[in-house]
Amino acid sequence: MAAAPAAAGLPPVYFCGEEVPTHERTVARRLVSTLTEHATYNRSLYRLRLRASVFFREIEPILNRYQIPSDFKYLPLVESALRSGAVSPKGAVGYWQLMPATARELGLSVRTGHDERRNLIKSTDAACRYLRHLYGRLGSWTLVAAAYNAGIGNLLRNIHRQQEVDYYYLKLNPETGRYLYRIVAFKELFTNYRNYEGIIPALALATLSTPLPGNEFENTDDVLIPEQYLEVVEQSAEPGVIEVKNLPQATRQEWAEVHNEAVADIMRNGVKARLVESAGLQPGQMWVFSLTRSTTVGGLTLDEGDLLYAMVETVDVSRNKLFFRVEKAYSRRDKLVVPALLSAVNAATGQTGIPLPDLDEVRAGWTVTLKPL
Repeated sequence: MAAAPAAAGLPPVYFCGEEVPTHERTVARRLVSTLTEHATYNRSLYRLRLRASVFFREIEPILNRYQIPSDFKYLPLVESALRSGAVSPKGAVGYWQLMPATARELGLSVRTGHDERRNLIKSTDAACRYLRHLYGRLGSWTLVAAAYNAGIGNLLRNIHRQQEVDYYYLKLNPETGRYLYRIVAFKELFTNYRNYEGIIPALALATLSTPLPGNEFENTDDVLIPEQYLEVVEQSAEPGVIEVKNLPQATRQEWAEVHNEAVADIMRNGVKARLVESAGLQPGQMWVFSLTRSTTVGGLTLDEGDLLYAMVETVDVSRNKLFFRVEKAYSRRDKLVVPALLSAVNAATGQTGIPLPDLDEVRAGWTVTLKPL
């Protein structure tokens, strides 16, 4: 068996905004092993992409409604390969593989000839309510995924016995120990496969880059900000207007000249990046962007397509502003994580912080301007 690559050869990997500790050799080896295992089945991988391009459009709005990170849309790929007819040896059925007793507790009808676990919308709604319950008990989306597989009782017993609350260091049964890696592997293969050239087979890369009918794999309906949150923003936000009407004429002119020069500098030297994924709007959550052109940051040259990892700092509803900063980048060419200190700015004003975007605006492909700190 080939040795796992050095952790430095892997890009930063996140699940629901929580970083996967790929600097740990064991974690890196398990992730690479799962990636290569999934990438071996090229025909199945293509069919899964086709199915996901249709089903994700139905799953994502329900996840958003319950404020569950969109990474959980990959969970039913692991559970059922998105097949309504999937049945486990223990009696779990449907897309989310719910057991009969759990499904009934969640309000689903489970009887001969009418099993709502096979209904995508109803079963997804039920699974989301269950995931919210688990999160209320555990406080970590990583542990939520583990509990979904093992059961919360089993997981809590392991946590208590081992005095360990980090999934990656818990000693769990083989299925649960691999469970999160399988979810993360699907996410990485579907969204970041170019980062694993040299790790997964060339045939798998070709399969993953093959356009789907109607270009559905681009997933342009991927709304990344919960609708409930934006309703609050719309009700309480105030326009972010700089007040200058009471300044003397000379001061107003000087201010305008300085302002215009600052904006011109941002337009000339600003770093443009396109959104790849977002975990949510809570401070500390990680957003991933892809550079739209080559640039130099702090003396380091980054290429078009390199990834920027930005952390949400503040969501200021009163001023209708979102603040986030980039602290590191992943160089595809060198396969290294490098420091890159940048802050998001409003390209129209040159000011730090950007207007809180509308729901329809924040999708995969949304572009922002950043400037060096």
